[in-house]
Amino acid sequence: MSINASGMVLEREAENEVQPMIETDNVAHERESETMIEGSSEAPKIKKHRGPTKKTDIHARTLEERTPIILNCYGQPIGPTPKDVKELSRFLGTIARTTEFAPLNYVDWPSVPTHDQIWEYVLEKFMIPPEGKSWVLETVNLSWRGYKSKLKKMYLEAVEKGSNLDELYELVPEDELKDLISYWNTSPAKEQSKKNKRNREKLDDMHTMGPSSYAALRHKLKQEDLNKQEPSKAKVYRESRIRNPKKTYKTSYGNTKANM
Repeated sequence: MSINASGMVLEREAENEVQPMIETDNVAHERESETMIEGSSEAPKIKKHRGPTKKTDIHARTLEERTPIILNCYGQPIGPTPKDVKELSRFLGTIARTTEFAPLNYVDWPSVPTHDQIWEYVLEKFMIPPEGKSWVLETVNLSWRGYKSKLKKMYLEAVEKGSNLDELYELVPEDELKDLISYWNTSPAKEQSKKNKRNREKLDDMHTMGPSSYAALRHKLKQEDLNKQEPSKAKVYRESRIRNPKKTYKTSYGNTKANM
C-alpha cells in the first residue's frame, strides 16, 4: 500500500465522521434522514437508489462548451445557477471514482499524486477561477473517502455472508482492492474505525438541507435580503434545520430546538 514520506497516516472512515458541507454524489453529509410519512401505519418503504452518476455529457465537453462557475469570497461555487453548482459537484464525484485520477490504494488524500492532474482536467470542463482549486480538490477528496467507505461496507457484507468479491472486482482494479483489504484488516485501521463510529453516534443536531451546501444556503439568504446583507450564523443555523412536519426523522429535535 502506498504511504506518504512521513509514514502511514490512518484514513478516517467517511461513514463514521462529520463531513464538510459539500454537494457530491458519494459524500456522507452531516444531515438528518427522513424515514417515513408521519402518522402512517405502513412500514417505511425501501427506496430504490439509482446507480452512480457518470456525467458522460460533461466528460464529453469541449473547451468551447465549458460552463463558467461563480465563486463566493471563500472560493466556494454559488452560481451562475444552483443547477450548475450541482452539476460541478456531481462531476467531481465521478472523478473520485476514476482510478486514473484517484487511485484507491493510498492511505490518505495528501499522498495521492494526481492533484494537479485533477485540477487541469476539471478546467477542461468548467471555467473556474484559480481561487476554486482548493474547493475542487477537497470535494474530490471527500467523494474519494466516501467511495472507499462504500467499498468497505460491500466488502464486510460479503465477508459476513461468505460470498465472493466479484462485485467489488468489477468496480476496483485487483491490485488496488487487495491493498484496500490489507489495510482494512490492520489493527490501527480497525481501532480508528471504532473510534470514528463512537464519535459519529454522538451527533444529534443534524441539518435537514439534504445534499445542498451551506455556501448555497448563505447565497440564497443574501439574495432574499432587501439590503443584500450576509445572513447571520444564527439565521443560517435555523434555516438549515427546518423540518417537514409531515415527515419523521431518525434523531430527536430537542437539542436543535434548544440551540435555536
